[in-house]
Amino acid sequence: MTPISMTPSSSVPPNHYSQAGQRGGPGVLLTTPPPEVLGTVLSQRHGPLPCVAPIIRLRRGPTGGFEAEGDLAGVLERRQAANAKERERIKNLNSGFSALKALVPLVPRDRKPSKVDTLKAAAEYIRLLRGVLQDTGGLQVGPPP
Repeated sequence: MTPISMTPSSSVPPNHYSQAGQRGGPGVLLTTPPPEVLGTVLSQRHGPLPCVAPIIRLRRGPTGGFEAEGDLAGVLERRQAANAKERERIKNLNSGFSALKALVPLVPRDRKPSKVDTLKAAAEYIRLLRGVLQDTGGLQVGPPP
């Protein structure tokens, strides 16, 4: 990999740096430097880079500082299990909305209805059905059993 030249060429805006003296104008894709070079260049231009936040629990130690609690492998395993459980929950929720969209006739067809559209259409449909039942005498309004 050739080093990146950090000096802009004369006709290229300052944000378009060239690689090994090549001109990189709009629409020209240059290869990305290795992560260690990119990290160095970015930290020189923009200051210290953000670091990955720890995912382990911390507790206050006897000296007043914070100490890691538990093992990293266990934390990662629990996090992955929780993420998988959340993905399954969202999948079930979305399949429920799909089934509801198929049952409710008032969902707008001109565009893909959102979840809010589906819920509003379902509530309106229930209200209309309740009115039909009341008008035909099929629904007795009274105290709940």
